[in-house]
Amino acid sequence: MAVIQYRLDGRMLHGQVSNFARALNIEEFVVVNEKTANDPTQVMLLELAALNADVDAVSPEDAYDLLTGDELEDYRVMVVFKEIFDAVELVKLGYSMQEICISGMYAKDNENKVKAEACLFVDDKDKEAFRFLEDHGVLLTHQISPEYTKKLVHDLVKF
Repeated sequence: MAVIQYRLDGRMLHGQVSNFARALNIEEFVVVNEKTANDPTQVMLLELAALNADVDAVSPEDAYDLLTGDELEDYRVMVVFKEIFDAVELVKLGYSMQEICISGMYAKDNENKVKAEACLFVDDKDKEAFRFLEDHGVLLTHQISPEYTKKLVHDLVKF
Protein backbone atom coordinates (compact mmCIF):
# COMPACT_ATOMS: atom_id res chain seq x y z
CA MET A 1 0.00 0.00 0.00
CA ALA A 2 1.17 3.46 -0.71
CA VAL A 3 0.28 5.87 2.06
CA ILE A 4 1.41 9.10 0.50
CA GLN A 5 0.65 11.31 3.47
CA TYR A 6 -0.66 11.28 7.03
CA ARG A 7 -2.60 14.44 7.92
CA LEU A 8 -4.40 15.70 10.97
CA ASP A 9 -7.32 18.06 10.49
CA GLY A 10 -10.27 18.51 12.82
CA ARG A 11 -12.47 19.30 9.83
CA MET A 12 -11.26 16.11 8.10
CA LEU A 13 -11.96 16.60 4.37
CA HIS A 14 -12.37 20.16 3.12
CA GLY A 15 -10.76 22.60 0.71
CA GLN A 16 -7.26 22.72 2.20
CA VAL A 17 -6.99 18.94 2.50
CA SER A 18 -8.43 18.59 -1.00
CA ASN A 19 -5.65 20.85 -2.30
CA PHE A 20 -3.08 18.40 -0.93
CA ALA A 21 -5.06 15.45 -2.28
CA ARG A 22 -5.09 16.91 -5.79
CA ALA A 23 -1.39 17.78 -5.64
CA LEU A 24 -0.56 14.23 -4.47
CA ASN A 25 -3.03 12.41 -6.78
CA ILE A 26 -4.79 10.77 -3.85
CA GLU A 27 -7.20 7.97 -4.80
CA GLU A 28 -8.34 6.91 -1.33
CA PHE A 29 -8.84 8.64 2.01
CA VAL A 30 -8.71 6.71 5.26
CA VAL A 31 -10.35 8.95 7.86
CA VAL A 32 -9.51 7.78 11.37
CA ASN A 33 -11.99 8.64 14.11
CA GLU A 34 -14.37 6.26 15.87
CA LYS A 35 -17.21 8.75 16.35
CA THR A 36 -17.12 9.81 12.70
CA ALA A 37 -16.95 6.20 11.49
CA ASN A 38 -20.17 5.45 13.40
CA ASP A 39 -22.07 8.48 12.06
CA PRO A 40 -23.66 7.72 8.64
CA THR A 41 -24.35 11.42 7.99
CA GLN A 42 -20.71 12.34 8.61
CA VAL A 43 -19.54 9.50 6.36
CA MET A 44 -21.87 10.69 3.59
CA LEU A 45 -20.52 14.24 3.90
CA LEU A 46 -16.94 12.93 3.74
CA GLU A 47 -17.76 10.99 0.59
CA LEU A 48 -19.19 14.16 -1.00
CA ALA A 49 -16.12 16.18 0.01
CA ALA A 50 -13.66 13.59 -1.31
CA LEU A 51 -14.26 14.60 -4.94
CA ASN A 52 -13.21 11.60 -7.04
CA ALA A 53 -11.48 9.64 -4.28
CA ASP A 54 -12.90 6.82 -2.19
CA VAL A 55 -13.36 7.19 1.57
CA ASP A 56 -13.01 4.71 4.40
CA ALA A 57 -14.06 6.18 7.75
CA VAL A 58 -12.76 3.89 10.47
CA SER A 59 -11.83 3.61 14.14
CA PRO A 60 -8.14 3.46 15.06
CA GLU A 61 -8.45 -0.32 15.50
CA ASP A 62 -10.02 -0.77 12.07
CA ALA A 63 -7.45 1.62 10.60
CA TYR A 64 -4.68 -0.60 11.91
CA ASP A 65 -6.21 -3.63 10.18
CA LEU A 66 -6.82 -1.73 6.95
CA LEU A 67 -3.39 -0.09 6.83
CA THR A 68 -1.45 -3.25 7.65
CA GLY A 69 -3.43 -5.39 5.21
CA ASP A 70 -3.08 -5.49 1.45
CA GLU A 71 -6.50 -4.14 0.45
CA LEU A 72 -5.15 -0.66 -0.37
CA GLU A 73 -1.71 -1.58 -1.68
CA ASP A 74 -2.48 -0.47 -5.25
CA TYR A 75 -3.86 2.95 -4.27
CA ARG A 76 -2.41 6.34 -3.43
CA VAL A 77 -3.75 6.85 0.10
CA MET A 78 -4.02 9.81 2.44
CA VAL A 79 -4.70 8.98 6.07
CA VAL A 80 -6.57 11.79 7.82
CA PHE A 81 -6.85 11.90 11.60
CA LYS A 82 -9.65 14.02 13.08
CA GLU A 83 -7.85 14.36 16.42
CA ILE A 84 -4.29 13.89 17.57
CA PHE A 85 -5.54 11.19 19.94
CA ASP A 86 -6.65 9.08 16.96
CA ALA A 87 -3.02 9.02 15.80
CA VAL A 88 -1.85 8.17 19.33
CA GLU A 89 -4.26 5.22 19.48
CA LEU A 90 -3.02 3.90 16.13
CA VAL A 91 0.60 4.08 17.30
CA LYS A 92 -0.31 2.36 20.58
CA LEU A 93 -1.68 -0.50 18.48
CA GLY A 94 1.78 -0.92 16.97
CA TYR A 95 1.45 1.05 13.74
CA SER A 96 4.37 3.27 12.79
CA MET A 97 4.49 6.44 10.72
CA GLN A 98 7.37 8.70 9.82
CA GLU A 99 5.47 12.00 9.71
CA ILE A 100 2.09 13.52 10.43
CA CYS A 101 1.38 16.87 8.86
CA ILE A 102 -1.06 18.90 10.93
CA SER A 103 -3.19 21.26 8.91
CA GLY A 104 -5.80 22.07 11.53
CA MET A 105 -6.27 21.59 15.26
CA TYR A 106 -9.03 23.90 16.39
CA ALA A 107 -10.39 25.18 19.69
CA LYS A 108 -13.94 24.15 20.52
CA ASP A 109 -16.29 25.86 22.94
CA ASN A 110 -15.26 25.49 26.57
CA GLU A 111 -11.74 24.33 25.70
CA ASN A 112 -8.72 26.13 27.08
CA LYS A 113 -6.52 25.87 24.00
CA VAL A 114 -3.82 28.35 23.10
CA LYS A 115 -3.12 29.47 19.54
CA ALA A 116 0.40 28.41 18.60
CA GLU A 117 0.14 29.18 14.89
CA ALA A 118 -2.57 29.67 12.27
CA CYS A 119 -4.99 26.72 12.58
CA LEU A 120 -2.98 25.21 15.44
CA PHE A 121 -4.60 25.46 18.87
CA VAL A 122 -3.27 23.23 21.64
CA ASP A 123 -3.66 22.43 25.31
CA ASP A 124 -1.63 20.31 27.73
CA LYS A 125 -3.29 17.06 26.59
CA ASP A 126 -2.32 17.82 22.99
CA LYS A 127 1.26 18.53 24.08
CA GLU A 128 1.35 15.19 25.87
CA ALA A 129 0.14 13.50 22.66
CA PHE A 130 2.84 15.34 20.67
CA ARG A 131 5.50 14.06 23.09
CA PHE A 132 4.18 10.51 22.84
CA LEU A 133 4.21 10.56 19.04
CA GLU A 134 7.67 12.10 18.75
CA ASP A 135 8.96 9.61 21.34
CA HIS A 136 7.67 6.90 18.97
CA GLY A 137 9.52 8.28 15.96
CA VAL A 138 6.77 10.38 14.39
CA LEU A 139 7.87 13.75 13.04
CA LEU A 140 5.13 16.35 13.54
CA THR A 141 4.90 19.14 11.00
CA HIS A 142 2.42 21.94 10.41
CA GLN A 143 1.37 23.00 6.93
CA ILE A 144 -2.09 24.40 6.24
CA SER A 145 -2.03 23.98 2.48
CA PRO A 146 0.55 23.31 -0.25
CA GLU A 147 1.30 27.03 -0.61
CA TYR A 148 2.37 27.37 3.02
CA THR A 149 5.86 26.58 4.22
CA LYS A 150 6.03 23.40 6.28
CA LYS A 151 7.14 24.03 9.88
CA LEU A 152 8.17 21.66 12.65
CA VAL A 153 5.59 21.52 15.43
CA HIS A 154 8.26 21.38 18.13
CA ASP A 155 9.48 24.78 16.89
CA LEU A 156 5.96 26.20 17.30
CA VAL A 157 4.86 24.49 20.52
CA LYS A 158 7.03 23.70 23.51
CA PHE A 159 6.22 20.18 24.71
